[in-house]
Amino acid sequence: MKALILLILSIYTIPVNRDLPATAELRSLYYQAASSKTAADELQKLLLMVDGNSRHLLICYKGASEMIQAKYVLSPFTKFRKFKKGKYFIESAIASEPENLEMRFLRYTIQTNLPSFLGYNNWITADKKMLLERIDNIHDKHLKQLVINYLMTSKYTTDKERNNIRK
Repeated sequence: MKALILLILSIYTIPVNRDLPATAELRSLYYQAASSKTAADELQKLLLMVDGNSRHLLICYKGASEMIQAKYVLSPFTKFRKFKKGKYFIESAIASEPENLEMRFLRYTIQTNLPSFLGYNNWITADKKMLLERIDNIHDKHLKQLVINYLMTSKYTTDKERNNIRK
């Protein structure tokens, strides 16, 4: 009987994954969300369970999702609130894991698409430099292709940098 009680207690005290989304699904929705409110809403819904104890990458995606949601709301106050919340999530995730290339890529894509008056563009150069230096070390083929495609079309990438990417 004691063993049964211990088993039941251990089942209920083991932390569960809480149905956290797969990274591939997040990536797909993230890129669709820039032009689709439906995808933005789906991305936000997938990230509802993400909190401060979640993986840093998920926290970073949650921040990016908040910023994308700002695009689809009308109130300037709500837009700014979502921007600040998103920035907090992104920066706290990257502060915890500054060498994570995917998180730096997320921040780069956000910062290169925000209006300059928001003042959230101070990491563009450093993030781009890191992406360019480490692009060959990206093992995930899908992520690597996303980074390459984005850098090749970014107005922040020089012709010389584009030529180096092609090599």
